Amino acid sequence: MDFGKITDKAKEWAGKNPDKADSYVEKGEDFANSRFAGQEGQVDQAGQKVKDFLHDDQQQPAGQEAPPPPPGEEPPPPRP
Repeated sequence: MDFGKITDKAKEWAGKNPDKADSYVEKGEDFANSRFAGQEGQVDQAGQKVKDFLHDDQQQPAGQEAPPPPPGEEPPPPRP
């Protein structure tokens, strides 16, 4: 299973349907909040990261590295 292709397809679909994509992420957040009471802040933060990932149009050109992350944050995993 090629997760890179799956990810690309999901991002492509989210780019064409941003309102639906955000709606699905929010439904996932609601479900997670119902299962993990007291963790709403973390669930909301994770949901925002998913939205940011799906709507990230900036692809790094081949051979260029992403800028370093701000202090205190872990760098994102490398793209295949």
